[in-house]
Amino acid sequence: MKFLYNYFLFLSCFILSISVFGQEEKEAAIWKKFTGKISSSEIPMLFDYSYAGYKLGEIGVPEKFKHLKIFNVIDFGAIPNDSISDQEAIQATIKAAEKNNGGIVFFSKGEFLVNVQPKKTNPITINSSNIIIKGSGLGKNGTVINMKNHMLKRTPDEPEWKVSYLFNFASKKGENLQTNITKNANEGDFTIEVKNAAIFKNAKFIQLEMPYNLEASKVALQEKKPREHWEKIKEKGVAFIENHEIKSISGNKITLKDPIINNINIDYNWQAKPFYPLENVGVEDIFFKANFKDKFKHHKDFIHDNAWSIIAMQRVANAWVRRCKFSNITGAVSINNSYASSILMLLVEGNSGHKLTNVTQSSRVLTGLINDASNYGQFHGAAMSHKTSGSVIWRVKTPKQGWDSHADIPKNNLVDLYEGSKMTSHGGFYKNEPHHLKGLTLWNYKRVGKTRENYNFWSLSGKGMYWGFSVINPTVVGLHGSKTTLEEKNIGYLESLGTKVFPESLYEAQLKHRLGKSPKWICKILKEWKKMESKWLQNML
Repeated sequence: MKFLYNYFLFLSCFILSISVFGQEEKEAAIWKKFTGKISSSEIPMLFDYSYAGYKLGEIGVPEKFKHLKIFNVIDFGAIPNDSISDQEAIQATIKAAEKNNGGIVFFSKGEFLVNVQPKKTNPITINSSNIIIKGSGLGKNGTVINMKNHMLKRTPDEPEWKVSYLFNFASKKGENLQTNITKNANEGDFTIEVKNAAIFKNAKFIQLEMPYNLEASKVALQEKKPREHWEKIKEKGVAFIENHEIKSISGNKITLKDPIINNINIDYNWQAKPFYPLENVGVEDIFFKANFKDKFKHHKDFIHDNAWSIIAMQRVANAWVRRCKFSNITGAVSINNSYASSILMLLVEGNSGHKLTNVTQSSRVLTGLINDASNYGQFHGAAMSHKTSGSVIWRVKTPKQGWDSHADIPKNNLVDLYEGSKMTSHGGFYKNEPHHLKGLTLWNYKRVGKTRENYNFWSLSGKGMYWGFSVINPTVVGLHGSKTTLEEKNIGYLESLGTKVFPESLYEAQLKHRLGKSPKWICKILKEWKKMESKWLQNML
């Protein structure tokens, strides 16, 4: 039976690839250079984005976790479909699973109530590895977690954007030791040399960091003139952070499982330190029902900014959120200071709020297979910002908005097969701009909004302090859909404007190129997503 399943899976993937070829899309020249088919000094080399996602994209998130005990929230006092809060029972279930060194926190079918009558902010917290929050699906016989009221501020003067999400995953183990990197290394290398590798003896992960440096900002800006009010980059310079998994250590040489994202110049005081994230944590198969009913107004107050937001993960690795639905939210999922994790297969409906998803200060995170059908669209679409690098937004639809970079100098990220009405729904405090440094690639981006003429990725004049998107020489390939023209002087590389290219998905193609074949999880999840999305859209009619 397993052989037959694998055979039919292979056959369906083969047919899918044939249908893509059948569209007779032009093979992108920049892709030909990446694969070695052509050599041209006029075409830049694409960054390899294929390491994004759970386990660096090499395998999919498992469906079964036989080594983990199941902890049913009902056994700890939760009662579905009544009018009493289940929050204490849910937290007690999580604590029991954590005491057991891991477990599946399971929700049966029915509706569970949380944040019913809060007197203070009271998030549901997860601080241990191997904790999976799992429901029974999104349909009639699925699991609903109903967030009855919004989160509260911790203190009266807490900034609006810092109000807690409902579910909070976070590692409490910090890094007290660090060592100098002692040898220059190039983007794409797998090894670094440090002064004292002994501090990584019991560490599985490593964080590389270059503190703010004015000299480095001259290189990062690539001769672009900054805007006068960009205080951080003008006064402090740039900083880089990237997380990795350690493959091996020999003497003071450390070999990584994935390549370095930044060029490392030891004159800029690069440091390395142990990184202790939560591992193997996830949320799946749940309908999160919030109750944000106001017409959204950007930065009106903490309620509009963040108070109806659902899942936040901080300092995690090989983590995920998948197969979840959200309604009437201000934010769905946020991942911060993390590594090799995935946000996949999300459905968003109801009243629109502030944010869709956001990835900050993280490396190798995959955000993909999302459809935002909320009434006006989440104000900010799928986002990567705040020094995020080597990450990918993949096959996301926000037809009433666009993708987002919330500034603070992310680097080497891919927006792949995105569908949006805007070029971007960018945000971020003006003092933290530009929005993106080198290495931003927009691949087969489909615009569905109004005609946009002379879109400028580096405007130096405008009204107020927000002058539009600011990106260092992006690569734009296969931008199509609604008519769009660009200020080409501020684009690093432009190909096939107005027409899709082959390969359809750069992430999928690079992953196949790196591994020698497309991993099974890609075809499997695309088929599952197509079925899931289609059923949801039919039910909305």
